[in-house]
Amino acid sequence: MSKILIVEDDEDWIDLISNELKDKISHAVTKSILYKNQDYEFFISQINEIKPNLVIFDINMGNDPKAGIKLAKYIKQNYSDLVFVFLTSQKKDDPLVMSNAAEVGAATLFDKNDFINDLGVLSNFIKNLLDKDKEYSNIIKVPPLEMDYQARMVKLYDENISLTRMEFEVLFHLAKNKNQIFSNYQLYDNATNEAVQEGTFEGSIVSHIKAIRDKFKKIDANFNPIITVQSFGYKYNYNSDQ
Repeated sequence: MSKILIVEDDEDWIDLISNELKDKISHAVTKSILYKNQDYEFFISQINEIKPNLVIFDINMGNDPKAGIKLAKYIKQNYSDLVFVFLTSQKKDDPLVMSNAAEVGAATLFDKNDFINDLGVLSNFIKNLLDKDKEYSNIIKVPPLEMDYQARMVKLYDENISLTRMEFEVLFHLAKNKNQIFSNYQLYDNATNEAVQEGTFEGSIVSHIKAIRDKFKKIDANFNPIITVQSFGYKYNYNSDQ
């Protein structure tokens, strides 16, 4: 199930967009944050918790004409693969708004005036972006490792590896987000739909990581891309030239 996060300072627009997306995109859950000049770390914590596939930012928020751009730029430093969409009503007044959005890697920019009377146009664009992102993110190639989420396939040096469901979810999440550090809690929470109980995830993730490493070693004793970051968790970091 895909997740869409809306960041807006106008509750009416949050309601309009949320209701439209819920009606038109059945395979997505819509969350929202009402922007009230919260600090950037608040939004990083929300991204960690919600784990959105796509974020819709209003550009002008809290009387700052570039608040959405600045926020997206900061988040992009931590989540380089996150898909961004910008909304604005300042397109005619600010000739640089398109280039500003492009600089932070926005998938697209929508002028609110263009679709205020036809929100179906916006939801169709969002649906297409989600479908494209889902198709792309199903395949991971970080040589010599290759993974296909839909086929539940894992290959190391073109040799198939059999992983349990939890092992697959943990490895896929790490490999998809190279060099990002995830705690045991985050890895466990991402790998299961069950409520995470205190004390149930520490040993479980340690065991799954060990099992994955052992299966790698059977093919290549020197292949160990899952790095333990002391007191923080794990990250995937492997250079095929090393």
